[in-house]
Parts: sequence; structure tokens; C-alpha cells
Amino acid sequence: MINGLLQFEPVAIGYWAPFLFAALVCFLAVGRATQIEASDVRRGLVWLLATTGLWALFKVGYFLFPQPFKRPTYLVGLVFGFATVWAWLYFCSAYTGRSYHRNTTLRRLGAGIFLGIVAVKLTNPIHGLYFEATSASTPFEYLAIQHGVFHWAVTGLSYVLATTGLFMLFELYAESGYDTRPLAALTVLLGVPVLLDIFAVVTGAVIDVIYAPLGVAAFTIGALYVYERRFLAIQSTGEADDAAIFLDAEDRVRDYTPAAAAFFPELDGASGQPLHSVLPAVAEITDSESQILEYESDGQQRYLLTSRSTVTLGDSAGTVLLLSDITSAEQRRRELARHNQQLEGFATALAHELRNMLQIIDWRLGIAKQRTDPGSVTNESIRKADEASKRLTGLVDDFTTLAKYGQTVERLEPVEFGPAVEDAWRGAEPDEMELLIDGEGTIEADAGRLQELLRNVFVFSRLNGARTVTVELLDDGFAVGGDGEPLGENPAGYLAFGESIPSAEAGMKLPSAKTFARAHGWSIEIDTAYDGGVRIVVRDASIERTHHPLETASSRSGQSHRAQDGKEQISVAKGDEQPDKQRDEEWNPR
Repeated sequence: MINGLLQFEPVAIGYWAPFLFAALVCFLAVGRATQIEASDVRRGLVWLLATTGLWALFKVGYFLFPQPFKRPTYLVGLVFGFATVWAWLYFCSAYTGRSYHRNTTLRRLGAGIFLGIVAVKLTNPIHGLYFEATSASTPFEYLAIQHGVFHWAVTGLSYVLATTGLFMLFELYAESGYDTRPLAALTVLLGVPVLLDIFAVVTGAVIDVIYAPLGVAAFTIGALYVYERRFLAIQSTGEADDAAIFLDAEDRVRDYTPAAAAFFPELDGASGQPLHSVLPAVAEITDSESQILEYESDGQQRYLLTSRSTVTLGDSAGTVLLLSDITSAEQRRRELARHNQQLEGFATALAHELRNMLQIIDWRLGIAKQRTDPGSVTNESIRKADEASKRLTGLVDDFTTLAKYGQTVERLEPVEFGPAVEDAWRGAEPDEMELLIDGEGTIEADAGRLQELLRNVFVFSRLNGARTVTVELLDDGFAVGGDGEPLGENPAGYLAFGESIPSAEAGMKLPSAKTFARAHGWSIEIDTAYDGGVRIVVRDASIERTHHPLETASSRSGQSHRAQDGKEQISVAKGDEQPDKQRDEEWNPR
């Protein structure tokens, strides 16, 4: 029986000192692992280090504690040892970009298996099927463990699970494109203690205590302290098809994938050199607002999308520069932009010619109208033709506006919502309608397209017989409701070109507004629950509400004032306000 602390014999120290060293390494590395930015990788590695450190520490206790505590110390160490397997799987799944560690079914299954096996281990003093312990004196006095059938079953399961994690790592190493031989060698060290375990069981030349914590400690030292940049780069950049350059904190080239070297042969032998001296064009584009690098390869223009992501580990920081070949997409985008520019120019030229011809028609109709008797069939026909000519002039304006503003917005800017509504209101010829604005703030939009959207809705409201129009600023957009004719039986037709709902004159307005909304990436719909007329709701916009009141707006014809309910009200007298002259001049070149 062993009654006191074990003597510090050289042979004994050779057994427990490595485990103590492994425990210290794991506990110290926890602080460094907490600096990893990827949350799941960080969590998995921290738990792996913590459980392994405790496992190794209880191994030390197994050798050094007095006899009454050796058996329970060994038993608790077994629990932490089995927990290490699950922490290892979690880490491997997260590090390799898989989602097994987030799968609810797998997590519940793993928790059930873990708790069941822990119960078997903790009840070993009752059934004795996991291990038996006897005193031994060679090569020194210690508690010898004879493993039972449950131990071998659990050990076999642990090895299978640990091998699954190793397979995930080696698969990522093979696909990463980096020189992963150092990390592969470190990973192999994880399995070396298994050979020592087998050697202990087969030969009995060394004590059979399971030496796995030593392998985890070796892997930890190498991954977090020696090859930490490679360790971070592989986890951050993904597969070999990804072109990636790994830079240190001073933007010096530290590593790169074969795909990056295929793009830029200058990277060969450039390790340790500043990026701006090796690839000045890449360095310049990553420091600018533009993310698209244009370069020539084999006589052809190619385009790369560049993006930076920062990774840190303790005092080791760096940048992963990702390069994606978007040549085909960028060529299509530029070709589409060229076609859009041609279309816009054609639409402007066509509108100019149509307006000139309509001016001539209006002039001739005016002369004919003066030379016919009022009330005659001829005079009435000329009046109808004159109305159709004026309506056609409005349609030309609408189509020209769509040609210019109907394209997708490339850049959004904060626009003061209230002033934008007022400007659109003045351009809609509101006659005697009244406007109420409920809500103050800014909206991320293209100012011209936003005003055209609102103007078309206001014109529709006027043509639909509205007397009051209410504009509400919502949390994710805005709504425009008019108290005119109630919604018809075909709500979808209000937003469709060619439906002419509710009238031919109003039929173009809401479909045009829909085009301007979609150009922003917004959705637009008819509020079918609104029974006070027709209400248009625009959503998916970025809104920032403000608390300061809108400035009182005034015009040549009317003033805006704060209603008693807090809404901004604008009253414009009939016929006093004309459409925005600047917009007329822009769209009516003569």
C-alpha cells in the first residue's frame, strides 16, 4: 500500500513531469486561443485545451496523490479525457468549415452518449467493469490499472471519433493549397501517444495510463506558437481554388495559395517582402474604395475582386487578402452599362424628335381650332385630337424618365425624406389637394428616382380623385395614401403596365412608381386593407428617424405648417404651382 506522497525518483519524475508540462502548456495556451476571431473555432479550441489540461493534471495527481485519492483522481481524469474527444470533434468541424458541431440532432446524440459513458465510469466502484486497480512496485510504487471490457469499448469509440476529426483536418490541408507539411506533422503528433498506449498494453514495458494529453500539448505548441500564421491562414481562406495572400501586420507577404501564384507569378520567392514592392497594383487597389483590380494576362483584360479580412492570435496579427476572378461577370456588367448608355441616348433623341413633332401638331391643331365654329363636329374633333396630343406629350415624358431612372441604383445616399416629398409634391401639379407628412427622418435612396416615384404616386392620387394625400414614414419604408376612389376588384392591375387602371390617363403612374422602387431594391404593393381610397406601401428601404422637426417649407403659392396631430401639412392652391422647371428643362430639350 502506498500511504504517502510518491518519492521523487528519477523514473517516477519521467512519468508525471511530461503530464505536468502538458497541463501547463494547455492552460497557458487557453489565453492565446481566446484571441482567435472565428467564434466556433475559438470555442472548440478553448474547450479542447481546457479538458486536455485537466485530464493531464489529474494524471499528475494519479501519480502524486496519497493512496485514498489515487483511484478517484484517476476516475475523474477519465471523465475529462472522454470530454476531450467531443471538444476535439467540435474544434475539427468548426476549423474545417463544417456544420456538424451546430447540428442539433448530432449534439443531442453526442450529449446522450457522453452522459451514458460518464455514468458507467463513475459507477465503476460498484460494477468494476471499467477498470481494476492494484498496487505495484516496479519500476516504482504506483497504482496499476487493469482495464476492463467497458474501457476497451469506450476506447475504441474514442479512437474512431478522434480519427474522424483527423480526417477532417487532413482533407482541409490537402485542399487548402498551402504548404501544410508542418501542420500535418503536428497533427500526426496527436496520434503518436496512441502508439505508446499500444506499446504499454502489448509489452508492459511502460505503465499503461493513456498518454494522449501529451499529443494534444505538442499540437497546441506548434499550431498556436510556431506555425500560427499558417494555422490561421488555412482556416480563413478555404479551398485551393481560392486565391489568397496571407500578409503580416506590416503588409509583408507571408504565404499564398497556388491559385494566387497562378494570377501573379511575382509571388514566387516573395515571402517576407512588402506587398507594395511585389504587387504594387494589388496594394494600391486594396487601399482604395474600389475593390476591382483590372490587369492584363496573356494579352487579355481580366478583373479580380479583392477583399481583406483580419485575423489575430495573441500578439500575432495578419491579413488574408482574397482574390476572386470575376472577369466574366465584370465584362457582362460593362457591356450592360454600355447598352444602357446607348438606350438612354436613343430614348433622349427619340423623345426630342417626338416633342418637336408634337409641338408642330399642337400648333396646327390650334390654328384649325380657331378657324372652326365652336360646338361644331369639326371643332369637337380638333379638341379631342388636341387632348390626345397633350396626353401623348406626357407619355413621352414618362417613358423618357423611365429610360433614365429605371435602371438599378448603383449608389444610395441619405436623403431627407420631408424635403424630398415636398419637391415631388410641387412637381405633381396637386391642384387643390392637401398633403400630410407623418414622420421625419432620412432614407437611403437616389434622390432623383425617389422624387420620380413619389411624383407618380401623387399624380395617380390626383387622377384618382383624392383631396388629401398622407405620406407616412415607416420603419422600413414609407406609405402614400390618397382618399380618392376606393380600390377596385383587381389590385394587382394598378401596378401593371398596360392595364390602364383605374383610367387610361392614370394607368402609367403606379407601374412607373413600381419601376423606380425596384431600381432601389425596394418592394411596393397595394394596401388591400385600406378602405379610404388607394394606399401604396414601399418597404425594404433603410430608414433613420430623426427627432428634430422639419423646417417649415414655403413656396410661391402656399405654406406648410404643423397640424395639431403633429403631421406636416402642405396646402397648395389650385393652379398656382407648376411642375419643377428644372425637371422640365432637363426632359424637354428643344
